[in-house]
Amino acid sequence: MFEHLADFLGTNRVGFFGILLLAVLTANELGLRIGRRRRKSIGEGSDEGAALVVGSLLGLMAFVLALNLSSATSRYEVRMNATLQEANAIGTALLQAEAAGGAQAPALVADLKKYLDLRYRYVREPGGSQMIGQLNDETAALQNQIWANVKLRVAESATPTVNSLMNSVNNAFDASTIMRQAMEYRVPGQVIGLLLALSILGTAAVGYQFGLTRRKGRMPGILLALLWCVMVTEIIDIGSARIWTFRTDTRVYEWSLTGLGMPLASPAAR
Repeated sequence: MFEHLADFLGTNRVGFFGILLLAVLTANELGLRIGRRRRKSIGEGSDEGAALVVGSLLGLMAFVLALNLSSATSRYEVRMNATLQEANAIGTALLQAEAAGGAQAPALVADLKKYLDLRYRYVREPGGSQMIGQLNDETAALQNQIWANVKLRVAESATPTVNSLMNSVNNAFDASTIMRQAMEYRVPGQVIGLLLALSILGTAAVGYQFGLTRRKGRMPGILLALLWCVMVTEIIDIGSARIWTFRTDTRVYEWSLTGLGMPLASPAAR
């Protein structure tokens, strides 16, 4: 169930928001009608327990929402730090390759520039794209090629500068692994399920309280449902790297590529 939901999330933001909003509004209307029937059955007697339960449920909803918003923004910061770490690591490896010299230097510099461009294209690729797998394969092949030239340079002359080159290239590869892990992360299905369950139960409870107190007008409940659905949708979008419209900032790669005099992809290709 959660796998199908995750696949749906990755392809249709508007559809998810619409279905969630419809479910929440339906729950609110159902709770409203149940509350009115309850009022008719108990007459003018008070029902303090209902107010206590609704207040507690709303407090729980606010807590879970804040917790997930904090988690989503934390994941975004992880991705941003990973882009900076990777771009800096590749840039350092480039400088070390030029300083180390040797017959392998031109090939290493050219391959590392290509490697930087591959990583840039990987990060900005949208979710569901078939290019992601291809870019990962190209990255792995290029890593093997770069490392083969590094080993040749080390075998030729194991100077401190060459050893430093080996370490910097290894750090660049490690940074790419960290970046890939950050980009592959998605909000767990259990968290999404919890948010959906709380959305429905919470708005149903609000509707019940309105019906129980005989308050007229559905606009407050509709407004609450709309704002809640917007927040849930944004949390899922920010917390995951490749779904819907929220994207990881790639300016660090662009700065590095521009500094090396390399062209960037056209806006249409992005």
